[in-house]
Amino acid sequence: MTSWQRWSATDIGNRRAQNEDALVCRDYDGLWAVIDGMGGINAGNVASAALAHAIEHMELKSSLPDAVDQIEDLVLAVHDQLHDFAQQEIPRRTLGCTLALMRLTQTWGLVVWVGDVRLYRWRDQALTRLTQDHLDASHELTRLIGDGLLLPDFAVVRVQAGDRYLLASDGLHNELSDARLGYWLAQAPELAQRELVAEALAAGGRDNLSLIILEVETDAISSSRSIQP
Repeated sequence: MTSWQRWSATDIGNRRAQNEDALVCRDYDGLWAVIDGMGGINAGNVASAALAHAIEHMELKSSLPDAVDQIEDLVLAVHDQLHDFAQQEIPRRTLGCTLALMRLTQTWGLVVWVGDVRLYRWRDQALTRLTQDHLDASHELTRLIGDGLLLPDFAVVRVQAGDRYLLASDGLHNELSDARLGYWLAQAPELAQRELVAEALAAGGRDNLSLIILEVETDAISSSRSIQP
């Protein structure tokens, strides 16, 4: 029997007026997401909150094909809602969010992402990034939930006991190298949860930063720990 533990944190950072990130932690049925809102004061909050609310309240499908279709439909529906809302704003401005989501069951792991929120895996003392940023050569977003044409990316992963996964907004991974992320994921998750935030803030903390750490276990009771400075 496979289960998991979760540690999570979010922080406004050193330079932002408010935190536009959102976390979804459905520990009871194995779904987690980090959402990075954008669009400025209020707008970024609207975008991330709208997607978080939709994810929190969807009834999960049990089969992998159904789960893919369900999550894609949900993301596209929120995309359309945010786009329509932005059209009513005066002056017109971009309103949207980026996403990395992980869904775990006893037989498969599903990864969904849009934009530059990332998912990493720590296994056998090695760090692997499981997502690819949707950025152009100028590091501008090419996919955004709420603006332009959208197609979420999906990946299916084989999960094994001992795996650790890190969902990280760009406010975290832009401040820390992969080497530093791997260093902390090799430590006790409680320590990693705290020190990843502290090190990102010390490095500049130029954006809101959010993370979820998952540890896959066998024959254990799932639990969670979170901090929101």
